[in-house]
Amino acid sequence: MKDDLSERIALVTGASRGIGREIALAFARSGAKVVLVARSSGPLEAAADEVRSLGVPTWGLTCDVAKRKEVGALMARVKEEVGAVDVLVNNAAANDVASVVMSNEERWTELYELNVFGVYYLTKAVLPAMIRRKWGRIVNVSSIAAKVGSAFNSAYASSKAAVLGLTRSVARETARLGITANAVCPWHVDSELLREAMARRGKMFGKNAEEYLAEIVAESPRRRLVTAEEVAAAVLFFASPGASAVTGQTLNVCGGVVME
Repeated sequence: MKDDLSERIALVTGASRGIGREIALAFARSGAKVVLVARSSGPLEAAADEVRSLGVPTWGLTCDVAKRKEVGALMARVKEEVGAVDVLVNNAAANDVASVVMSNEERWTELYELNVFGVYYLTKAVLPAMIRRKWGRIVNVSSIAAKVGSAFNSAYASSKAAVLGLTRSVARETARLGITANAVCPWHVDSELLREAMARRGKMFGKNAEEYLAEIVAESPRRRLVTAEEVAAAVLFFASPGASAVTGQTLNVCGGVVME
């Protein structure tokens, strides 16, 4: 499997830490050239150095994918310095913890700009070259919350559901063009971001972060959180040559929390 993606160019957003960082590492181990994209230059460069240490050409480029003009500038630079993107992984996203009644319209807008429009901007940008080459892989990181909903997390859950709709629509448009579009739906992934969210949610119910997290873990048949490496493996499958007939699909990475 190591050389399955040799010479392919993979672009991963939200790549400075957590799931995105592990996805970038997985692509590097499979021989791909990797472009890591994130907003914060410090953590991004540290992640890029780690990927670079695996011996593949690597770029760390800052961009707020929620901003169309920044995406345009990013893609112009990628085209000039790296080449045409073969694999796009839309991973960058933000979360929000609030009831619908107490939610903030400005925060909803910010989440949709990043979680939905960011996916749209990047997808639209890479598709023309993929169509010309008749080859491409688009993998969107959605969420189990998109399928079952999430109390006190409506902005995030609904934005991730929109990503699933976009994924399937792109898959239908490009199925005859050698391009696939699929989505990975993780459950709670063991990460710094998750623990921050659990602290906020626990506070709503008068519990500390560890107490609330323990209740979440108890929902899983495996009695543990999903790892970022497990999500990365699912993403890598969708990008692999063996998945060429798989498009418009979602893969739950949830340890059996949802079985469908």
